[in-house]
Amino acid sequence: MKKTGTLISACMLAFAAQGQITVQDSLDTSTLADLLEGIGVTVTNVTVDCAGAAMGRFSGTSEMPITQGIVLTSGCADCVAGASTNMASAWSGTGGDADLDQDLGMSSITMDACAVEFDCLPDGDTLLFNFSFGSEEYQEFVGSSFNDAFAIYLTGPGFPTPTNVAAIPGGTLVSINNVNTTTNSTYYYDNENPAGQFVSYDGFTANLTAFAVVQPGASYHFKVVVADVMDGVYDSGVFLEAFSFRSAQGFNTGLAAHSGAQPRITLLGNELLITGNALQRTEPLIIWDATGRQVLLANVTGDRHLVSLANLRPGTYAAQLGSTVLRFAKD
Repeated sequence: MKKTGTLISACMLAFAAQGQITVQDSLDTSTLADLLEGIGVTVTNVTVDCAGAAMGRFSGTSEMPITQGIVLTSGCADCVAGASTNMASAWSGTGGDADLDQDLGMSSITMDACAVEFDCLPDGDTLLFNFSFGSEEYQEFVGSSFNDAFAIYLTGPGFPTPTNVAAIPGGTLVSINNVNTTTNSTYYYDNENPAGQFVSYDGFTANLTAFAVVQPGASYHFKVVVADVMDGVYDSGVFLEAFSFRSAQGFNTGLAAHSGAQPRITLLGNELLITGNALQRTEPLIIWDATGRQVLLANVTGDRHLVSLANLRPGTYAAQLGSTVLRFAKD
């Protein structure tokens, strides 16, 4: 089925032609694999554990920064297209998810779970994945037990147990109570003020990036899952940006970096301290964000140098000086 969300006000028809999203539900696994696979990764063995109508392919411009990809919901995929005055609420009838239960600290509290699992082989030593979590639970149920949640769990070399690589800095699970107008508000977009016209969820996160350091060429397993908590009404969903699952080109986290006489990079509050014997000449310090984009370049010299991080937004970064790399999170 398809549903298109458009403006309901005739005076805004010109804008509606530019801003709308279309959702097609009940995707097959080959289509999912095509949408998941980006640069530097090979995706295989895709499986789906959710109601067919709870998952779909979306495309189009809207209040949300992602314009195309896969949406997994705890209810109805078609329902995400529409004004925020609409109600996205459906019961999918599926069970919960044990990993989410554990992260939420209580057994058997999730329901209507929708999960996609797959294996991948990364070409590089870094895996990245863009996503946004949204919900009809916002803002009325923030602070309540109806704490709908989402995670991307990774297992494989270096990750012997399922590890949520979609947590925000500090290892915080993305959920209703953890990201909203008052808690971690940097990552939150209020779709009710002003009222959104193209995404029915009352709020959603910014376009965030899952980040993991991996072994090139090794096999890893992913599970992307979203679920209702405590009841099966008021949908939540996760939007996975098409082709954003990638092993970033030119982004090396220093998995095989040498030790010894190499310079040392240390995080000191809102600054990086660079020390070591290799600073007798001027060398470039490069800082990359979680998408593999260069965001800062500083020339350092001497045996002690401070680099300010004041202009960097909150997020995950990697600082590289020669073969020395420090991965860090800035709050």
